[in-house]
Amino acid sequence: MSDFSPETRNSAWWSGDSRLAAQGRANEAILTKQGKMERPDLSQVEAVQMGHIMEPVIGKLAQQKLQVELHKIEEALTHPKESWLRSHFDFAGTENGKTILVEAKNYNAGTRSKFDADTGLMPTADMAQLVHEATVFGVEVVYLAVLFGGQEFVLIRKEITDEMKTKHIQEMAVLWAHVASGTALPPETVDQAKALYPVSMESTRLASASVEEAVRYLSAIKREIKALEEREDQFQTLVQGYMEDKATLASIDGNVLATWKSAKASMKFDSKLFQEAMPDIYKQFIREMPGFRRFLIK
Repeated sequence: MSDFSPETRNSAWWSGDSRLAAQGRANEAILTKQGKMERPDLSQVEAVQMGHIMEPVIGKLAQQKLQVELHKIEEALTHPKESWLRSHFDFAGTENGKTILVEAKNYNAGTRSKFDADTGLMPTADMAQLVHEATVFGVEVVYLAVLFGGQEFVLIRKEITDEMKTKHIQEMAVLWAHVASGTALPPETVDQAKALYPVSMESTRLASASVEEAVRYLSAIKREIKALEEREDQFQTLVQGYMEDKATLASIDGNVLATWKSAKASMKFDSKLFQEAMPDIYKQFIREMPGFRRFLIK
């Protein structure tokens, strides 16, 4: 079974899950592992692809700066005592007789201000990943090696204490317990609320004072959105009517103001045509789907 298969990813708590938790998105990891939410496919995201391409380059840069021979770690490891805690790694080496890890990142230049090698400053998600990897591998030092915009290389050293590892295990164990028991944290997003409570029951719940206030705010926001959408439609109609069949709208000095281009034609399955041509076969593939819950502010 592949280390990156859904079955493997859902069978343990990985460093990527700890990153999500540090970003306040722990429930996303929990619900994904429970099969209540789909895992986003990032394989075609250019930033992710470039990260894989640049990883060996970043590893060489780290090796040169540390003057330590690094080797790529090909297999995922499991914590020696906590079998639910697993991790992938980038590079490992030996520094002053002790094993170290190097985590490679390829970030855009706009994030540079969030990192500082002298103070050890880095986003909480990156720090959570380093602590997770050090905990699973059993090392004391992890380096975060970051290439910013393909131009600036920064290496940040982090010492991970036993206290930090113990705290990490305790905090992630609480989240893993939800995965194992089929429970979850309170929803963090509308999509999570839908995933947690897909079917309504014919009953009523009395609102608390804070929830009643939230409904009033939500009602006002929805009215503002509707008014803005109406204005958007008016101005968009004006611009599109002016453009007629032209694909691009430009200012007098040549700056592109808007585009209205036809998308490339695509092939699409016509279920209605199929039903008309082969009604008996069509019926064999019809199945009842649960109705979705519609949220309305009264």
